[in-house]
Amino acid sequence: MEATTPAYNQPPDLPDLDALDGDEAPLPFDSDASRMWYWAFVKRFIQNPGQHLCTLGRTGTGKTQGLYWMVDLFREYAPDEAILWFDLGKGSEILTLAEYFGPCTVWTLPGCDINITAHREYDIEFKEVASCRDIWRASLTADRLNIASFEPFILDPTTYTREISHMFIDLVYAAHRRQIYRPLCMIADEFHNVAPAWGYGYAGEQSEKQAQNRAINYIRRNIQKLRNEGIRIIASTHEWNQMFQGVRTSFEWMLLRRGAKFTGDEPKLRQYNPRWGGMETEEAYLVLPTRTYSRPLKMPHYVEGDRLGTVYYDGIYETEIEV
Repeated sequence: MEATTPAYNQPPDLPDLDALDGDEAPLPFDSDASRMWYWAFVKRFIQNPGQHLCTLGRTGTGKTQGLYWMVDLFREYAPDEAILWFDLGKGSEILTLAEYFGPCTVWTLPGCDINITAHREYDIEFKEVASCRDIWRASLTADRLNIASFEPFILDPTTYTREISHMFIDLVYAAHRRQIYRPLCMIADEFHNVAPAWGYGYAGEQSEKQAQNRAINYIRRNIQKLRNEGIRIIASTHEWNQMFQGVRTSFEWMLLRRGAKFTGDEPKLRQYNPRWGGMETEEAYLVLPTRTYSRPLKMPHYVEGDRLGTVYYDGIYETEIEV
């Protein structure tokens, strides 16, 4: 099954994009102007490992669809970059990934099982890691789409905080020692749960707060160092101010969906908050590191996993980690 994204031939220069900056009519993907934005994204982001991107917008505005689109582009234009998708257990998204981008390897935790019923057979293999932090010691490769299915099995917020915090701390350690396949793209939906701003975190007890703060500081301090190692983070969030400020400002690129809203650390984008709030669900604004932004682009659509079958999660991961 294919999404309706055409192939384009010629990348643009930045001055051409500057001329198209503004709030005009939506651009279908087959327009000349859209071709220029498309190729700017491919050449400057997709084929340039280590750059980070954040997509933001209200719930139900197509953020996950935008993430699928980026996986599509990586498969087409950067096939040697490994992809690690963090599964949240929403909408049987494993099936959408397998439908369009398979084969897939799904990584789970001890005592946690996934069962799939689908309209056809997919090339999905299941492997286990001892804990979330051990994903960096797994055999991540570019020839299969890697899916880390951890969160659906971690119901306790404090356990989740500890596991995810230690996972990102270990990422920095392993990256600097070149123990991870590179180039690598990590796709993390709802990244505000990983690096939350004050008042948005899961942590309740003091030990969990310390673990989460330690992880946030590791990410804040090292997210740009990951770029030098060819490791990128593509993240999504509902609101800009839900993410820790020192982390959110490290995302050079953005893909804005309806309801995106900025605060004072992005003054140019903040002044256009009403514009971001008025777009249609199938539209998005692409924002360059210079904060030049596109006219609204009509995004392709990928069939939701729930229409392809059902993913069942069985088990609970309850292992405690010493802080």
